[in-house]
Amino acid sequence: MNTDKLARTTFVLERETSEQLDYVARRMQVSRSTLVRDVLREPVALMAGWMRSVPEDRPLGADEARRITDGIQLDLVDFIDRQSEAARLRGDSQ
Repeated sequence: MNTDKLARTTFVLERETSEQLDYVARRMQVSRSTLVRDVLREPVALMAGWMRSVPEDRPLGADEARRITDGIQLDLVDFIDRQSEAARLRGDSQ
């Protein structure tokens, strides 16, 4: 792992989410950091791409923010569908 490309980030999760994260990471035999990094990589890239569609020097109006949020949600649903299909093809899901 090339640590030059990594950045330490601290955030707070609801206790239940943290416990679920621990459980999933343990079952997958990966660190929580690896799990979070892998899970967030593509969705955050999608969100950043949508946000780049709006000039930074212009505040978002409510309608525009809603349009971007809707677009992000559609992209994330597509991402989840693709991941689920890949898992199904690998035989990961029962």
